[in-house]
Order: sequence, then structure tokens, then C-alpha cells
Amino acid sequence: MRAYLRFPLLFLLPSLAGFLAFNLGPILTSLLLSFVAYDGLRPLNLATIREGWVGLENYKRLLADPTFHKAFWNTLFYVAVAVPLEIVLALLLALGLNRPWRGVRFLRTLYLLPTVTSVVAVGLLWRWVLNPTVGPVNLFLRFLGEKLSALFHLFGLEPPALLVWLAKEGPGWLSDPNWAMWGVILASVWAGVGLRMLIFLAGLQNINREYLEAASLDGANGLQRFFYVVLPLLSPTLFLNTLLAMIGGFQVFGLVYTMTGGGPLDSTNVLMLYLYRKAFGVFPFEMGYASAIAWVLFLLLFALTYLQWTLRRRWVLEEA
Repeated sequence: MRAYLRFPLLFLLPSLAGFLAFNLGPILTSLLLSFVAYDGLRPLNLATIREGWVGLENYKRLLADPTFHKAFWNTLFYVAVAVPLEIVLALLLALGLNRPWRGVRFLRTLYLLPTVTSVVAVGLLWRWVLNPTVGPVNLFLRFLGEKLSALFHLFGLEPPALLVWLAKEGPGWLSDPNWAMWGVILASVWAGVGLRMLIFLAGLQNINREYLEAASLDGANGLQRFFYVVLPLLSPTLFLNTLLAMIGGFQVFGLVYTMTGGGPLDSTNVLMLYLYRKAFGVFPFEMGYASAIAWVLFLLLFALTYLQWTLRRRWVLEEA
């Protein structure tokens, strides 16, 4: 039995060795730096740590830092909106593509392409798509507003203010603080939905067709089969997808950095971007403060992951 338990460890050794050699050291160092005022320019030794030791001062600064508060709530808003949107759209796509249609493999590949595209390329693409003057989204909205306004005028009616606004201006997706985060969310969902769809598709194809056939024989319609058969059997996959999407949402950085840089007026500033700016975007560098932000983010993610892992027993069908 002991030999059986030792056998899997042989496969874990390469990853474990890499983690101990290249990850554990930086992780422990960042924990230490979160208690130190360190600029990253001096040699990191015992004398530097003693000289810059500030204890919990970096964490106290976080409590009084309005920019950190703004980034924190922006991150929560992003996760609360982007993750459910991504999960629901991915599930609908997986249900639609889990059929023997002609060309379905091509469509699956097409939806997956944004996932394997560079995040910088995705960000630059969506900066053009959401451009308020020449972007396709606002051009379409402007066209729609003009045509619907003309239809109102045709019947001698005054068009609503919303249509007039669409025809003349439209949303400032990346320039208006009220719209900027929505622009980032649109790009993020477009880029990430393909991977979630692929995971859902694997889960759907793993469901035994006999369950669906038995439900059909019992008189269940399509919605009943979905909610009472497919969704419970898909719950482990749904749990995995939700967990991964949540963790990825809290770590969003590349799209925000490329599309808005955190602006306008910090309306898209998120925790990872603020961490980066404190570590490398100011001089002298604030490595200690950035490390404190990183550990707050880690503790938040750990707590939410633990909560989800605990609650999974209530809705995840383990036998699936």
C-alpha cells in the first residue's frame, strides 16, 4: 500500500522541485517584504530588512489609502459582473455546440481562438472596436439611434432622449468613467468565454445519454431535462469553471493595462494594476507596499475559494 502511495509522488516530483526552487522563495520573500519599507534598489539582506522594518505599517496604509479602496471595489464589481456573464454565455454556447451539426467543429475552434490570442492583441483590438468615433460598436449604435429617431419623426413623435443620445454621441466606452469598466468587461467576456465553453463541452459529453433518454421516456421536456438531469450532472464542471473564472477575475491585469491603463479617473483601476504601479510604476519603488497588496489579494482569494469549496457539498453532485 505504501508503494502504491509513493508511486504518484514520482510524477509530482518535477513540479514540486520547480515550485520549491522558483516559487516558494519569492512567495516567502514577498511575505517578509510586506513588513518592510523596501525600494527594490538596495541589496536585500538582513541589514536592509532591519533598517526598513515597519511591522504592520504597510497594511495600516492600505486601510487609509483611497486609491486602494477604489481598486478593491472595482475588482469586486468586475468579478461580480464578468464571471456570471462568462459562465452563462459559455454554458449556452456549449449546449448549442454539443450537437452533431455540420461545421460544429469549426465553430468550436472559432469560439476558442480569442482564448489563445495574446491579451495585448485582444486589448488593442477592443480599443478599436469600442472607439467612440470610428469603432464598429458605436457606429452601429449611432446608425440604430438615427433610424429609430427618424421613425419617430415619421409619425410626428418626439424621439426619446436615449435615442437622441445614441444618434449624436453614444457611450464613451473607454473615456467615460461610467462606461469604462463595462468596456473592459465586454472584452474580457469575449476573450474568456471560449475556454469556459470548452470545459462545459467536455462535461456535457461526459454525461451518460441513458439518463436523458430515461427522462424523455418519463415525459420530461427539454427544460425539465436540462434543470433536473443535465445541470445536476454538470455541477462538478460548473463548480470548476466558476472557481477558475473567479480566481482569474481577481487577477485581471493585461486587458485593463492595455485598454485603459486604469483610467479614466481610476474607474478601471484594479488590485493587480495598482500592485504593479506601486512595485514598478513609481520611484522610488514601493516593493513592501506592493507585497502587502499582494498578500491581501491572496488572503481574499483564499477565503473565497475556501468558502466555495465548503459550500460545494450543498449543490455539487459528487457522483457525477
